[in-house]
Amino acid sequence: MSSTRLLVLGGYLGAGKTTLAVNLAKTLKTEYDKSVAIITNDQGDVLVDTEYSKDAGFDTREIMGGCFCKNFDEFVSSARTLVTSGKPDIIIAEPIGSSTNLMSSVVSPMRTMYPDEFSVAPFCVVVDCVRALDILAKDKERTVDTVDLIPAHQIRDAEIIILTKTDLVDRATIDLIRVEIDGILPGCRMVETSSKDLRNIAEIVDIILSEEMSVKAPIAEDNRGFAMEKAKLGWYSGTYNITPSDDLDMYSISTDMMKLVAAEYGAESIVHVKVMLESEDAGCKMSLVGKEMQVDGIAGSRYMKSPGRLVLNARVISPPKRLEDAMRGVIEEISKRYPITLEKTGEKCFMPKPESPSHFFFE
Repeated sequence: MSSTRLLVLGGYLGAGKTTLAVNLAKTLKTEYDKSVAIITNDQGDVLVDTEYSKDAGFDTREIMGGCFCKNFDEFVSSARTLVTSGKPDIIIAEPIGSSTNLMSSVVSPMRTMYPDEFSVAPFCVVVDCVRALDILAKDKERTVDTVDLIPAHQIRDAEIIILTKTDLVDRATIDLIRVEIDGILPGCRMVETSSKDLRNIAEIVDIILSEEMSVKAPIAEDNRGFAMEKAKLGWYSGTYNITPSDDLDMYSISTDMMKLVAAEYGAESIVHVKVMLESEDAGCKMSLVGKEMQVDGIAGSRYMKSPGRLVLNARVISPPKRLEDAMRGVIEEISKRYPITLEKTGEKCFMPKPESPSHFFFE
């Protein structure tokens, strides 16, 4: 029995991992006749990314309540369940964007402990070209709310760097980003891509379909600084049944929600906010990273005509109580602006506790 190819796709919050994962899965399916399953990961209870992957037509499992590293046995169980139920050729695993030490706590244990079951591809880390220079700049002014240790660490941990959102920056910026990354991880391989035109997507697919294996030796890093950065983030997840009394413009309502969040928090505090609306005949996913807002996908009509669901995920540098109040304020305001009825079905707001990997391999 052949092993299942496993790609772990790391990268910071809002870097575009889910969009890339779905685009890779679509390309592998339509152009290479490969079956793909996806494993998502989050601290909360309901994940926009999971719904987005499912709506794209892919068998999806999610690990909730903490990183793959903390829930490694559950991660392995989910991967095995996917293999048993759907027999995918490839599994793409997307860890939480604030995850650290993934090489030592997930990638290396998978390739070492389960070599007959999973063929582990080189560990890929996604870097957002819109924010990279600001995050990685060594001479920028830092405050108590600065969050930049984790993205640089994730680059050091990588075997391959995937530069996303390259359509939103010029060539000179990309070249500067390459220099910064090379300073962190000298000689690393980099691939430039974009969800808009799928440039170089075939190069990433070639890596997945190759026999190239993850081989980098994991090196342990001090987690105390990372824990302090993670403790600055408030995490909010809210789900609502939504019933429109008239045709609902999903693009308009999603845009207004993002603008309301931006009015409450400055760009420097907004790490990643996602909203998804879905019904039987339509769906829309939008995200906000810093001051950059983008539509990740619209399925079917732009207008929601039947009852459906609204999911709001927010990762913001904020005390949980303030974040909860702010998100409730956003929901209250849009319920006044639009011809809708909202029924809350779930809500959680918290600051993640420090995590201890269940497996930790390093040299």
